Amino acid sequence: MYNIQLLTIRLGLLLILYSVCRLLFLAFNYAAFQNLTGREIFATFAIGLRFDISAICLTNSVFITCSVLPHPWQQIRWYQRFLKLLFLATNIPFLILNVIDLEYSKFVGQRLTLSVLDVRGDLSDQIGQLALHYWYLAAIAGLLITLLWYLHPEPPPIPKPATTKAGFWIWIRGVLVMAVVLSLAVIGGRGGWQQKSLSLAHADVFEAIGLGHLALNSSYTLIKSRQGCDPRSLPKVRFFASDAELKQELNLGGPPAYPREHRRDNIVIIIIESLGAEDMGRGDPNDGFTPFLSTVASKGIFFRNNFANAHRSIDALPSILAGLPSLSDSSFRCSMHKELHGVGSLLKEQGYDTSFFHGGRNGTMYFDVFSKRMGFDQYFGLNEYPDPADSDGIWGIYDEPFLQFAARELSRRKAPFVSVIFTLTSHNPYKLPAQYRGVFPKGDSRIHESIGYTDHALRKFFETVEKMPWYENTLFIVTGDHTEVTRKTFSNTLDAYRVPLIFFHPARKLPEVNPAKITQHADIAPSVIDYLGIKTNRLLPFGRSVFNPSPDGLALNQVNGRYWLAHQNYYMEYRIDGLSRLYDLGQDPLLKSPVTDQLEVKSELERKLQAYIQWFNNGLAENRLYR
Repeated sequence: MYNIQLLTIRLGLLLILYSVCRLLFLAFNYAAFQNLTGREIFATFAIGLRFDISAICLTNSVFITCSVLPHPWQQIRWYQRFLKLLFLATNIPFLILNVIDLEYSKFVGQRLTLSVLDVRGDLSDQIGQLALHYWYLAAIAGLLITLLWYLHPEPPPIPKPATTKAGFWIWIRGVLVMAVVLSLAVIGGRGGWQQKSLSLAHADVFEAIGLGHLALNSSYTLIKSRQGCDPRSLPKVRFFASDAELKQELNLGGPPAYPREHRRDNIVIIIIESLGAEDMGRGDPNDGFTPFLSTVASKGIFFRNNFANAHRSIDALPSILAGLPSLSDSSFRCSMHKELHGVGSLLKEQGYDTSFFHGGRNGTMYFDVFSKRMGFDQYFGLNEYPDPADSDGIWGIYDEPFLQFAARELSRRKAPFVSVIFTLTSHNPYKLPAQYRGVFPKGDSRIHESIGYTDHALRKFFETVEKMPWYENTLFIVTGDHTEVTRKTFSNTLDAYRVPLIFFHPARKLPEVNPAKITQHADIAPSVIDYLGIKTNRLLPFGRSVFNPSPDGLALNQVNGRYWLAHQNYYMEYRIDGLSRLYDLGQDPLLKSPVTDQLEVKSELERKLQAYIQWFNNGLAENRLYR
């Protein structure tokens, strides 16, 4: 029985270390959870044990099996050494991933999944500076590995071989013990006796937003996630019996109620790395860290209730350029292989010159490949930039010189043109040119100084382009790709996705709209098509033109399989397996307490969200997004 005792102690040690990792996750994200009561935190840790047991049983299935095999090897010392090495080799990588996720989760707004492989090229290129910048994670991982090594129990002295008769009964007992242990391991891996296995939905039993992230562990979310664009990652659903019923729910079909005159204006979309609405002070020129951008917002239309459809730069482009929100961790991978139309391809058909600018190395986050797929013929990255001395030595070219380069290249484009400019400097570790260090306000976050620099670079860019002949015939659209690491990442889903959206035209009066209505990244592509008066049936239904005279809009997204939708004055969270919660944004902007007396509204928003989920999942699975 000594093997069972050893196994129990080893797995118990793992359970303790997983709880330590959860405690560290709470400490690293304390600002997001500081309003929780001790009772809520205790309950979260208790529920977290269930996920820890499941993750440990799943990741250690081979080790557990080898530990209970009824074989004479169990009494041989080399086999016990093998078990120790197998235990360490199995669990050290997962402990390291849980430590890495202490910081990585802040960037993607969720626990680690296989979607991290979408940026594996960038991670391998940046491994040196990342290790240097996050040295403390390596120290924490080293400490946990040391604890696992030294606290790992050594086997007791090997018992003497039994007689043949006794050995037979020992073997029988070993078979029975193995059957019991493996049965318990299967139950542990499933998360209990319940009919359906444990899933991410079980982490969302809390009313407090974000507690599910604390209950989970990164090992569990990684092994439960799927990569690719297949039925496992995109399960087909059937909330509506036919396409006709689906279109009716989404209000599709029929001629537009607000036809525009056909225009040939240039389009310039500026995407600012990690710019959140709070960095702009919600558009107040006297607040925030973007005085110039706030001035532009005051001259155009500033949608202060705009939301990103993703939490990664790599997922922002499908949303912004094609109107495809990130309703699955597989969104980007699917968008690389499925039929997809957007601003670049649709305007190229109208005779537009198309170009894409990003100061990072060519190939980073597949921007060059995806932009060409979206119809942008010319790509300008680090390889095309003439002076490597302007590089920050980490990610690519500093914003000020690269934006001037983009301005010069735009003057060489044949009008009309559509161009996307993606900035870079306000990316962690927020390195600035030497002459600008200490120039801009530091604020209360490390990103604020770099946001001030990027705002300065934009000022210089506009000072340059306003002297060019094409300037007064150009619609400028400015937004952030996603929010930066924020204290609201886990405590308030909506604010974690709130990014600015500005439409500015230096010479043309834009249509009258309600700037307070809810908008999203997926609205940008249909807004451009609507503004230019282009008729097409190749727009996705997830977004709609911000120039739509309807006074209200919507935004939607998902995180860890939990979908959310903001519409009018309500916010809904929903899971396919039935969980749904409705919040009143007017009465409860921090999303603390679900409302229970708005059943009609709840039912209406559930139907709307189900329609979007069905269109997304089934459309990508069948390569039939356009119907």
